[in-house]
Amino acid sequence: MQKTFQVKQADRTRMYPLGVSFEEEGLRISAVCEGAGEAGIILYDKRHREGAWVPFPENCRVGAVCSMLLSGYHDRNCSYLFYRGEEIYQDPFCKRVENPGSYGERKPSLPRCQVMSESYDWEKDVNVSIPYEEMILYALHVRGFTRHRSSGVKHKGTYAGVTEKIPYMQELGINMALLMPSYEFDEIMPENTAQTMEQAVLSYKQELPEPGGDDGKKPRLNYWGYQPGLYYVPKSAYAYSKDAVGEFKDMVKAFHRAGIGVSMQFYFPPEMRTADILDVLKYWVLEYHIDGFHLMSANLSMDLIAGDPLLAETMLLTGEWNARRGGDGKRNVGWLSDGFLYDMRRFIKGDDNMINQFLFHVRENKDEIGIVNSIARWDGFRLVDLVSYERKHNEENGEDNKDGMDYNCSWNCGVEGKSRRKSIQELRLRQMKNAVTILFMSQGTPLLYSGDEFANTQGGNNNPYCQDNDVAWIKWNQTGMGRELLAYTKFMITLRKAHGILHSKTLLRGIDTLSCGFPDISFHGREAWRPDTSPASRCMGIMYCGFYAAEGEREDECFFYIAVNMHWEVNYLGLPKLPKGKIWIYRASTGKEIPKIEETAASQEICVPPRTIVLCTTGNVPAGAQKPLRKKRQNKGNQGKGDEKDR
Repeated sequence: MQKTFQVKQADRTRMYPLGVSFEEEGLRISAVCEGAGEAGIILYDKRHREGAWVPFPENCRVGAVCSMLLSGYHDRNCSYLFYRGEEIYQDPFCKRVENPGSYGERKPSLPRCQVMSESYDWEKDVNVSIPYEEMILYALHVRGFTRHRSSGVKHKGTYAGVTEKIPYMQELGINMALLMPSYEFDEIMPENTAQTMEQAVLSYKQELPEPGGDDGKKPRLNYWGYQPGLYYVPKSAYAYSKDAVGEFKDMVKAFHRAGIGVSMQFYFPPEMRTADILDVLKYWVLEYHIDGFHLMSANLSMDLIAGDPLLAETMLLTGEWNARRGGDGKRNVGWLSDGFLYDMRRFIKGDDNMINQFLFHVRENKDEIGIVNSIARWDGFRLVDLVSYERKHNEENGEDNKDGMDYNCSWNCGVEGKSRRKSIQELRLRQMKNAVTILFMSQGTPLLYSGDEFANTQGGNNNPYCQDNDVAWIKWNQTGMGRELLAYTKFMITLRKAHGILHSKTLLRGIDTLSCGFPDISFHGREAWRPDTSPASRCMGIMYCGFYAAEGEREDECFFYIAVNMHWEVNYLGLPKLPKGKIWIYRASTGKEIPKIEETAASQEICVPPRTIVLCTTGNVPAGAQKPLRKKRQNKGNQGKGDEKDR
């Protein structure tokens, strides 16, 4: 086979970075070559369509790294694979791969790697840095977000399709998108593989199918993508065009123009070195302008990762509680709290002995780490399924409904699955609004999973890791309930972003540090300033003092009073007295009733309907208004009892 280049030993000082790249003299190749047997590169181009096998020359090794220069080789349309003995494999440090077929199709051969050499015009685009206290996280699956026929986009299931939906996300009010795994991985699962959700996330190992192994059966898919892969490459099957690299960069640039950051999930196997993880993250920050990462691994050294100067302003989210901030002390590490998810689910459905956990999570905040809260995520029930199903329904996964979590802290509101009863639908809507209110009124960073804002359902499947269909895709044809929930979610996001006291940078301490007569946060029961924290309590008033909206100084902003009643009966909560000239006014409710603010002999109180959250803010006393007469409220006993039974 004719060669159009000369093989030379590479300069020892230029053996890094690993991978394949063009230089002025030709093509430079560096690879890890552990084990016995000849190792080298297989080049494919117009002259070498069957592949030119080029071994590394002798004396080219330093440690386990081999390097060489193909002098005079300048075919930038070439592709390649590595070989070692009889094994042929992809370059783990490649920056681009061929796009050989559609998503979910068995590949006839191993996709070849390509050399990324062209430049990209970022048009002055820069990375976005958003502190945790100002962040509204929105998680999405690139393919599932727009793949459904109802998405209304031209390029369904692709980076281009996500780009078309950016105006929607901008209107919703989110400012940080979190993409589920979008690096290159093989979505085809090995045959006869049955996995739990935990195995799919933590233990799945990539195994490429044998060439020609198509037996006519539809392959099982790893739809989520929590597995090892080519970490430097955007997933080619998520691209509408043949240029996945350019399409991904176009998407990021469009997000930034809309004022929205882009973060990505990465699954790293436990054996992967921290140094290699750092190289991956820094590459995506520099090459793709990525603004944050959710790192999923059982063995992360977060102090080393967060301490890297290049990542000082990059969001680094993890599920490991022992994660610490590093580097120069900036709070760029965040913790995704499972405690908030399960405790708030139990509180919303009315379980006993949850009031103290509720109070803890509402104000949980830390100076050294960001606290990220969610009530529904990718791994579990959707928000609407939390109020529609008490049992998982994963039969379509083909594992006899044995996969996924058995207990989801859910409540079906009296009917399992779909219901046409108006009372059930209204209760479910109210419960979803309760969840949204608690999520956005709590101090930690809220994380919303795409579609939950308009009641997208997975039909009770809490583990759709292998479902590339209507089960896991977002259905955009909203119902009336979905439209109402969407409007309410937009309202809550707008409210949170507009008032600093609802997203404080520091922990609210519950004391009067400004000597203004009010603590930054306070809790209230039937009487103001006297909260009921007994095991049977399901009712609490929370007041945010607007004077603390600015850190370290007084700011004349409105107060907020959140009247929470997760009981199935009417309850009354006392309203604290306000500064002179201010009055409490009704702002919003998760139910249809408009609650009344009533005068008592000592103060004011608000009547909160069953399973409802009422939001009050402060307003000015109208000019010339007379002080209202205080009338003692008559004992209303048990009237207004909820329509569901006491459980």
